[in-house]
Amino acid sequence: MQNSYSVSEFEALATIDPHVKGLLKRKTASTFEVFVSQLNEDIDEGIQQIERSRHLLVDAGEDLITNQLVTFLNGRYYDAEHDTQHGGHVDIIVKHQFGRFEWLGEAKLWKGPAYIAGGWGQLNTRYSTGTVGDNHGGMLLYIKQPDAKSKLDSWKLHIEEEQEFSKSQIDEHNELRLNTTHTHPSSGLDYHVRHMAVVLNHANSKET
Repeated sequence: MQNSYSVSEFEALATIDPHVKGLLKRKTASTFEVFVSQLNEDIDEGIQQIERSRHLLVDAGEDLITNQLVTFLNGRYYDAEHDTQHGGHVDIIVKHQFGRFEWLGEAKLWKGPAYIAGGWGQLNTRYSTGTVGDNHGGMLLYIKQPDAKSKLDSWKLHIEEEQEFSKSQIDEHNELRLNTTHTHPSSGLDYHVRHMAVVLNHANSKET
């Protein structure tokens, strides 16, 4: 006999099982804010898995690392793609199951703030529109050098000198995350970006 479960039973299970809670939030997200909130949690979990296997990524480039994150997100039932045409070849695009929302991410190996700024410019002026349903994005900083926190801090200083933000602050719960809000050049609306330092330094790393 096939088992059937009520919504209330799933909701009760979600109070004790974070995986069920995440599944319900992904499938029932009715606002972009709820969608992005859960997506951020899932991206952080995917990043954690990548960081744990950093010894295998000593020679890996941006595409290979990014593809691992995209594969992880698809395993969480997102519609996630790598290197897709969206005003250009965007590194990551994650779509809501019904196509109502899109999150765009740009990924760069750390080679200093000026190099990362190239990806920042692409995200802001080529890939995203900054319109409703497309007003959240992310910057992934793949850092193979020591002291990822100092690299994120230097990136924060760099973009604050180049960009006027209404919000720019390190996440109080994770010092390797930076949240910024600025006026999108295309839409003229607020655009929210989460900057994420991915710790890939390892004893065998060639980067210094």
